Amino acid sequence: MRHRIAAAVGAVLIAATLAVAANPAGASTGAAERHEWMQSGAWGARPASAELSLVHGVPGLPVDIYVVKNFWVVKTLKDVQFGTAADLNTVFPGFVTPGVYFVEIVPAGAKALPPLLSAWLWLAPGQSKSVVAYVTADATGKPGAPTLGVFRNDVSATGGQSRVIVRHLAVAPTVGVYAAGTVAITPAFSNGDTATAVVPAATYPVTVTAPNAPGTVLYDVGTVPLAPDTATLAFAIGTYPGTFTVVALAVPTVH
Repeated sequence: MRHRIAAAVGAVLIAATLAVAANPAGASTGAAERHEWMQSGAWGARPASAELSLVHGVPGLPVDIYVVKNFWVVKTLKDVQFGTAADLNTVFPGFVTPGVYFVEIVPAGAKALPPLLSAWLWLAPGQSKSVVAYVTADATGKPGAPTLGVFRNDVSATGGQSRVIVRHLAVAPTVGVYAAGTVAITPAFSNGDTATAVVPAATYPVTVTAPNAPGTVLYDVGTVPLAPDTATLAFAIGTYPGTFTVVALAVPTVH
């Protein structure tokens, strides 16, 4: 099984590289990230620190997730349920190092190929990235299609404070996110958007509100501890109001 997945992934990545080379209009993101990764010295270089997390944000769809590193090493998460947020550094100790990764998702129990959703990414030394399965939506909350998004997390130094990174990946309209009822992590953002704030380390009550209306609470996240020198990754997923939820992971910042 591992040989088949690795071979297929190699073919997919080669095809993707050729497509980017042939299509300058689609080359900017992948080429820039590849250049950044190669310039970092990660290509064929020593292992170094990096962080990779996965989030399953598509309701009603148990899945199996395959993660292939450097075209060969395969890790699998079976029967992953909606709302799961996994830091692969913790789930698979020693697995996450700088390199090229291919992530594919299939319905739970299905064959590994072809994937339902897939994405590839470069992970450079010191980088943190999240791969999230979610459903796109417009600003009114009208649903689009499931997708697998790759997001880079800011883990730069916070000087003893705490960074919170909130991503709106739910089938929901534009909303705001507030801490302690008054601190705007973002007064308004829509599906696909990211909001970031650096705040004093503490435990905060967090609410999702109508845009620019902290008093109109749509969802109470509850109290969230924000530790010093830590980036808390919060993902709004699901469909509002039925399966809407917020899941979070904490990763260390550089200090």
